[in-house]
Amino acid sequence: MDKIVCNCMNVTVQDVKDAIDKGASNLEEVKEVTGAATVCGACEEYLTSVVDEFLK
Repeated sequence: MDKIVCNCMNVTVQDVKDAIDKGASNLEEVKEVTGAATVCGACEEYLTSVVDEFLK
């Protein structure tokens, strides 16, 4: 699970999972915790799909 989700902030799929495991319950909270999709935004669509998958 070390695939990069956000190149700007070097956030991996595992980082997203960890954020959710620690209590992030939606996309905005994952963005706050990880910093993903907060620089250029190019990864936001992929980040959203990863977050949605973990929150199912």
